[in-house]
Amino acid sequence: MFAFITIAFLCFDFAHLVNASGSISTDSNNTCTLRVLKKGEGCFLYKVEAGNFSIPVYYYLPNQLQANTKVVFAMHGEKRNAEDYRNDWRNIYNRLGSDNQNFILLAPQFKQKRYPLATGYNLGNMFTEDLKILNPRNQWAFTQIENIFDFVKRSTKVNATNYYLYGHSAGAQFVHRMVIFMPHAHIKKAIAAEAGSYTIPDEHKDYPCGFNKQTGEQLPSVDLKPTFSTPMTIILGTKDNKPLSDEHDTYKCDVQQGSNRLTRGEYFYTQVKNIANNKKEDFQWTLKKVTAAHIVAKTNPSIEDPMLVSCAAKEFFPLLTGVNCK
Repeated sequence: MFAFITIAFLCFDFAHLVNASGSISTDSNNTCTLRVLKKGEGCFLYKVEAGNFSIPVYYYLPNQLQANTKVVFAMHGEKRNAEDYRNDWRNIYNRLGSDNQNFILLAPQFKQKRYPLATGYNLGNMFTEDLKILNPRNQWAFTQIENIFDFVKRSTKVNATNYYLYGHSAGAQFVHRMVIFMPHAHIKKAIAAEAGSYTIPDEHKDYPCGFNKQTGEQLPSVDLKPTFSTPMTIILGTKDNKPLSDEHDTYKCDVQQGSNRLTRGEYFYTQVKNIANNKKEDFQWTLKKVTAAHIVAKTNPSIEDPMLVSCAAKEFFPLLTGVNCK
């Protein structure tokens, strides 16, 4: 059976990787090849159906696929350093000496060229850069997560029917908005760690801080029932209690949500919980505070605090040992 799976890795659905002329888009990454999803670590190019370009996806594939093999996405921050996020998750398991690595890890890289600025990535590419025109759903960055998941399932023959979604910083902005605006996505559980700002499903607050759209096309209709019932954990670092500089407050949400990442995350969770309770909806979101910072100080390049990844892994894999999340 595993021989068949190995052959399937090599005999790939190349229509998603190669454009009509048989060449790779100029967006291809030198570390990514067509020989994708081999055992261990690597990078493949996912051909975006709604455009003539590819998204690099850094991955880890276990030596053997089992019936209960899970699929985990790790969403990078504003530096778009997807490979580092793949490595951060791998380092956690290597440090713990854990042999419980029965999961496929996927870290897609949303490059500035195709998904520019906060509009293109943090907000999921739902709108054009001026926030006036609503892009077709097949162009949303959120949609590509669903498409990559389907692609990997077909390629590996893994039996997973849903996936785990982790995001840090700008990636946390991406994750919580995907849960809100794509409530029927195949997300088993989501984690948003240390977002800089949030979208609150409140029609009295201006988008992207809320649901009130003053100019241009309006937000797509959202069914909040499945949004609130999608399990999601908001992870906040108690060390992130210092105000951010003005350049980080892209959409001026700080005035509404708080002066630092910790207070903004607390405010977001409280507001959304109140909305869900008032609507009498099943609310499956949780708030978790850990003794961590947004990033590790004095590192070059800057990296996310390893405790954030450890605690996220513990949320996804409750039987994981050796993790301190206090």
